[in-house]
Amino acid sequence: MPTVMTAGCLVKRSTWALLAAVAVVAAGCTTTEPDRAGGRGLQEVTVLEIAQPDNAAPAQVQAYASEVEKQSHGALRLHFNDDWRQGEILFEKNTLEDVTSGRVPGAWVGVRSLDLIGVTSFQPLVAPLLVDSHDMQDRIFSEGIPLEMARSLEGHGLMAVAVLPGPMRKVLGVRRPFREPVDFWGAELGVQGGDIPEATAKALGATLTRMSSGASLSGLDAYEQQVDSIFGSFYGLEARYVTANLNLWPAAMTVVLNEAAYRGLTDAQREVLRTAATTAVPAALEAARTEDVSAVAKLCGQDVAFPASSDLQLAALRQAVQPVYNQIAAVDPDNARMLDRLAALRATVAAPPDLSVCPMPGAVSARGSFPEGTYEMALDNDARWQCPGGPRQGTPGRRSWFSLEVRGDKVTIRQRVDSQTAPKESAYNGAYSTLRDRIRIDSLNARWSFDGNALRFSDMTGGSCGETVIWTTKPWVLRTPPAAGAPVVPEGTYETVLSPADRHLCDGQLGEYLLNRELFVPQDHPRTWYLSFTLDGGVVTEHESEVSPTAIARMGWVGSYRVYGNTFELTGLRSTANYPAGTDRRGPMTATFTFVGRTLTLTPVGSWRCESRVLWTRHPWTLTKRAP
Repeated sequence: MPTVMTAGCLVKRSTWALLAAVAVVAAGCTTTEPDRAGGRGLQEVTVLEIAQPDNAAPAQVQAYASEVEKQSHGALRLHFNDDWRQGEILFEKNTLEDVTSGRVPGAWVGVRSLDLIGVTSFQPLVAPLLVDSHDMQDRIFSEGIPLEMARSLEGHGLMAVAVLPGPMRKVLGVRRPFREPVDFWGAELGVQGGDIPEATAKALGATLTRMSSGASLSGLDAYEQQVDSIFGSFYGLEARYVTANLNLWPAAMTVVLNEAAYRGLTDAQREVLRTAATTAVPAALEAARTEDVSAVAKLCGQDVAFPASSDLQLAALRQAVQPVYNQIAAVDPDNARMLDRLAALRATVAAPPDLSVCPMPGAVSARGSFPEGTYEMALDNDARWQCPGGPRQGTPGRRSWFSLEVRGDKVTIRQRVDSQTAPKESAYNGAYSTLRDRIRIDSLNARWSFDGNALRFSDMTGGSCGETVIWTTKPWVLRTPPAAGAPVVPEGTYETVLSPADRHLCDGQLGEYLLNRELFVPQDHPRTWYLSFTLDGGVVTEHESEVSPTAIARMGWVGSYRVYGNTFELTGLRSTANYPAGTDRRGPMTATFTFVGRTLTLTPVGSWRCESRVLWTRHPWTLTKRAP
């Protein structure tokens, strides 16, 4: 396919389209190509060249580019010029200067670098340990705060056409973990970005080293980076630790154009850029969440450990970086007000720092409560005959009919070979478990999805060719849903309270001391324990606080759950604290449940440890936040 380069704008299109005239504009270039809607006319396409430091744009920026093309019906597109300023330490500052000088119409950079050209309005967003969860970042973007911050670029020859959420920047420890201020004293800490990463390193007593993208870890003790970059730069083969819940700031990013490029666009094109900046945020945020989770699993496979800071250690770190907050507030009164605004939002969201946890051994990544009911599917026998060596049931050229029944924790497949009136034969019986979008059925592992009508399986492993063909070739259509009124446990966040007396119920019993341990609380504070747990697609996380119901809580336990019939089962629970061996794991634990209104009551079945019985079943739980 021929390529045309015009005024710094690269456009690829068909040979036929090259015969069309190319008109160069300040925004990049405008060309004509066949109407993508299928017509025989020409469509004028404007392409904006966007410089970027890597060999591929991050998923967040790609989501924005897709929205731009979608909103403009293909008439406005972004083209990424890869590896821009690759290998340079101040690659973001130099890239921004390239945009303002007109060397390139636009670029995407991390907002952390904007103060290098005098734009300080984003400093509150990257204040250390302030925005340390994706829930908090989601709230900030939903209120439009980053776009408010972006207005200050206009006086610097730039227009921020989009601001997008990013993954969390964590601390990579090369030879030891970094969990509290003393770990940073005198350490060589690699950083990227502008004034705030530098000020944070100094506040923690570290020696600062500015790093280019993908630079060697030689000479470093630690490096602030997002986990996906740690994996992509092969740092996991050399460094050994990432602090699980020490999230310095989000790696939020902005797409900028110089003023000439922006003025060269029509009003309609500018509106497309503005609209896409809003509509791309949900996909960008989901990409950031997914990136953080998937990269952790990859690093765990390289034997990178994820130790967590305690509440006391996090509090000490926040105290140590307070001079950075003072510096941000002193720059501009608007920054001081924004810090207060973000602190108030943080208290409202009340989300603990996001925690990176290695998947449990043998666990599969996952999604949600599996929908009970009876499903049907028809399959051409020819598909089964394509499997070599296996039993070839059915007459070639004809079809067979299958039913899939999901009840409790069991699945059953029955088949009618060659005819819907043929006798039913048993084809498969097994027990299943799910974790998010993965399902395990005995030795079978697969991905599943359900759209309310059809159940689909894909990426199946562990079975024969014939089993894979039956399970994955066609969608299974729901014919008989569960009986009306069947018990359910909605996904979301549940809360309850343990009194001081409750916490002493297991005193004196061998190995039972976790209920009576102290968290980080003011002296003489009442020892009431405020508990919550969140059910999210097969994953349960439990949090604890002794301060107040609205205080930021520490994570206590994380594991898996499943619900079938009137049974609620907890499996693979693991403590996130540093408890003695043998006390940091629980499960499986089975209970019956009732859910009425917003109240969940668990009744233990079988043998439970005393502390687990008190924590999970002593009092009913109230659903305070239903999952979207």
